[in-house]
Amino acid sequence: MKTILLTDDSFASALAEAKRVLMAGGVVIAPTDTVYGILGDATNERAIRAMFAIKRRPAEKAFPIFVKDIADAKRFAYISDPKAKFLERVWPGAVTATFQHKGKLPVLLTGGRDTIGIRMPDHQLLLKLLAELSAPLAQTSANISSESPAKTAEEAIRYFEKSDIKPDLVIDGGRVPGVSSTVIDCTGVSPLILRTGIMTKQELDRVLDTF
Repeated sequence: MKTILLTDDSFASALAEAKRVLMAGGVVIAPTDTVYGILGDATNERAIRAMFAIKRRPAEKAFPIFVKDIADAKRFAYISDPKAKFLERVWPGAVTATFQHKGKLPVLLTGGRDTIGIRMPDHQLLLKLLAELSAPLAQTSANISSESPAKTAEEAIRYFEKSDIKPDLVIDGGRVPGVSSTVIDCTGVSPLILRTGIMTKQELDRVLDTF
């Protein structure tokens, strides 16, 4: 696994290398605004299969995606104007929203389900990367399934250094908060919290009042 230390000086080169790896169908581990993530081109089945193998994740479990903005999310999911207004309140940020998808992404990614989790991360590297790619990013926490998500690049490397299939690139951005995103089911008339995460209950209550 190639590792790049993310600094102000190395930002441009780290961005370029991550873009190169992802466009070639490779897999990248990178910091996010929640935990370290495993990332791949969400339209590339080879990359998605590699992510499943690296994480040792059951095939029936779907991967959520990162998008660059709400318009991008609407390319892949049915999002009404009122629900888009809700997303404006929480994105970019640590809220993953699930919607009915439009069937434009590989079935392998969605686990055969008719819904998909979508998030716009609040992280400069990821937003720059998404802006330069033509596809969203399949994403999942950087850990072996059932283990705790990595909070540092070192933790992520320890998970995968002895694996037969390894990520192609690790970007070391230092320690991240280490708490997963909040997941909200937006497929119905009213929101349903599927997982509490980095947001406090007060923040959640205030945001959900606008749904």
